[in-house]
Amino acid sequence: VAIGCFAYGLSTGEKGLLELSPSRAATKMSVVNMLPSTMGIDRTLKCNSAKNFLRKTTKTLEKVDMPADIEIVGPDPLQRKSYYPKLADTKASKETWIVLDAQDQILGRLASLAATLVMGKWHPLYHPAMNMGAHVVIINADKVRVTGRKYTDKLYKRHVTGRPGSMKSEAFRDLQARIPERIVEVAIKGMLPKTRLGREQFKQLHIYAGDENPHTSQKPVDLTYKISKGQRESFMQDRELVKE
Repeated sequence: VAIGCFAYGLSTGEKGLLELSPSRAATKMSVVNMLPSTMGIDRTLKCNSAKNFLRKTTKTLEKVDMPADIEIVGPDPLQRKSYYPKLADTKASKETWIVLDAQDQILGRLASLAATLVMGKWHPLYHPAMNMGAHVVIINADKVRVTGRKYTDKLYKRHVTGRPGSMKSEAFRDLQARIPERIVEVAIKGMLPKTRLGREQFKQLHIYAGDENPHTSQKPVDLTYKISKGQRESFMQDRELVKE
């Protein structure tokens, strides 16, 4: 194997390069030593032989035992590694049920919050490749609002037979009177991933036109106050009054 050896020297602030052929590799040390010492050359050699000159060092972290009086919740923070959710974590996250009241709510703000909850971006162990979302129940879907002229101008298009030429269009007010749940479904589904994971997360969405739902036994948590800023402020004020 031919080995190319290089001698590097520093002279008056400039780096000089002395290249030695493989045939003179045996005498390279003597050649470097013959150079005058007044040149200030650093007598060090750097040889390139395939990948043998690469030395990779791996830093390992010592595992430190946590004190007995501290309870570790989730992954060990001292390992300095990103925790990948396991199957047990996804099952635990699906045990969370959340209810949102769509009465007099803006469609876009309602859909963005519902999509965030269904995807699981609120969860501390969120990972885009795992389903860490919760079950979201939306009630009063027939009373959702839109701004501007969307009530009369916004169109929903669909293909009846799945072939070209059979497209049907329907205005927002007509679809709200016929199938009000479809409006919220379309808005939220457009914010979910277009993959198998997104289709699985969409199944965790439960939308009802009225104020009644069959999921009361799951004891869902009401997070309607997070939809808009005004509702959050009123919620915080009411909570301060309760504390007093």
